[in-house]
Amino acid sequence: MGSALRTGPRFLISSWPWRALLAVVCGGVLSALTVIGLVPIVLLGLTRSLRAALWEPMLRLHCMRLRLIDPDTAVRADSRVREASAAHRLPTLRHVTYIIATAVSGGAVFCLAALGFAVAAVLFVAPFIVRDDYFDFGPWVIDNSSAAWITAGVGVLAMLVLLILIGAWSALEALLARSLLTPDSDRWRHEAVRIEGSRSALLEAEGFERELLESELHDRVQHRLVALSMNLGLTEAQDTNGPAGRLAAEAHRQVDETLGELRAVLRGFSPRVLSERGLAPALTDLAADLPLDIDIDLDNNRLPPAVEHMSYVLVAECLTNVARHTEDARVDVHGTRTGSRWILIVSDNGPGGAHIVDGHGLDRLQRRLAALDGQLTVTSPPGGPTTIRMECAV
Repeated sequence: MGSALRTGPRFLISSWPWRALLAVVCGGVLSALTVIGLVPIVLLGLTRSLRAALWEPMLRLHCMRLRLIDPDTAVRADSRVREASAAHRLPTLRHVTYIIATAVSGGAVFCLAALGFAVAAVLFVAPFIVRDDYFDFGPWVIDNSSAAWITAGVGVLAMLVLLILIGAWSALEALLARSLLTPDSDRWRHEAVRIEGSRSALLEAEGFERELLESELHDRVQHRLVALSMNLGLTEAQDTNGPAGRLAAEAHRQVDETLGELRAVLRGFSPRVLSERGLAPALTDLAADLPLDIDIDLDNNRLPPAVEHMSYVLVAECLTNVARHTEDARVDVHGTRTGSRWILIVSDNGPGGAHIVDGHGLDRLQRRLAALDGQLTVTSPPGGPTTIRMECAV
């Protein structure tokens, strides 16, 4: 309605003035119904179920009337009323304020509009009245046809002005409905839901790309290196003591080292066993290749792929740090799901002194964990032990 009013004269040749007029008429009817139903609403609305049964139809009728002047707000308001009714939260203070405000203002505006159009209609029919008699309008007496036609023009102008004023009132009423029935907090809540959905989609896309890259490295690059290693082995066997055999042996050794490094990268990046069998088997395979005493105790239930990957990368980073700085260390990995939260704790009996350094492994993990609505804490006093705790939503 507000956008239509800003179009200027085109507002009068659109359907919006008549929609505003119909909204005012419906507002007067709803105002009367509200006044009539005030006593049963107060007396019967003592329980949650009765309040919902009484208030929901009333609020939804107002939403239907609101469709005439602001369809978007009406749809959102109707949805919010349904949600509040399902949660047995009717009526809220905003709902009561809106009903009372529209009952008072709707009845008053309806009466004023009816009076205004009645006066404008009398002015408009002045030429027909003067034809048989004179026309007495307050202190003005109109007794000739020329003055009567001028009066009729004033009546038409008054009707147009009334339509504009009713449109402006409807725009203000739509603004009131947006403030009380669909407040900004709801709009920000919906925006938060949209952002959360976008973040989840980005995490899923990242997981898909990671699995695709892991598959390419595992199925193509690693297989090509294995085939090359076999060919170099055959060449080495054919000329064991010759220069070609020695060169093939050296190349064979380098290819084997490259394969070992590639497998290590795959294990730390996104091993296939993680996506196929879950976090516990993947960590068991990871621990088997490290010279550490590692105890793994995890819930058996599968987690979302992004959470499993983040947990795997965190444990891999922790185990790598322990293996690099501590000899004969013992590491305990404990993970549990509590409600909608996943808690993973990695502790070791090392010398301690670990902390998060900007730009290093734990700092990067902490930043990535924020995308999962999670946090990373490090407790590592001098002399140990070191405990790294990860918590995120699942």
